[in-house]
Amino acid sequence: MRSHYTKLIRIALIFGVIGFFVFAGLSLLAWRVYPYQPSDDDLMRQIRWTAHMVGEKIGGLVLLSIMAFVAARVNRPTWKIGVSTAVVTAVVYQLIAVIVYLVRFGFSSYQTYHNLLSTLFYSIALAWLFGFFAVWKQYRDEKRAV
Repeated sequence: MRSHYTKLIRIALIFGVIGFFVFAGLSLLAWRVYPYQPSDDDLMRQIRWTAHMVGEKIGGLVLLSIMAFVAARVNRPTWKIGVSTAVVTAVVYQLIAVIVYLVRFGFSSYQTYHNLLSTLFYSIALAWLFGFFAVWKQYRDEKRAV
């Protein structure tokens, strides 16, 4: 009999990787639909870049929340394991994103624009919240049974 934790890790890896690839695809699509224009001056290029970065950050957090919710719904033998699956999914998603960013742009660029601890903190908080929403009925039923 396999333990619940091997299934938790497997599901978190699957949903984290799927979530990141969906995010990367949507990001690429956004840059293809709204690219820099040859006639853009420096201000317009900066505004367009800022709009893309804000959109990617918001879209990434929304996608992370959806992936955490779905992962918690898929693997919930108990409500605690469901929430744990959501949190591990979010951590996997963010670690893949950080590794890809470091490979593409380097460590100095990452330090300039990002903070790993705050990124993980917000990711874990969102994943816990949406993971708990996913298993709320089960949590309520287990608490009534006790």
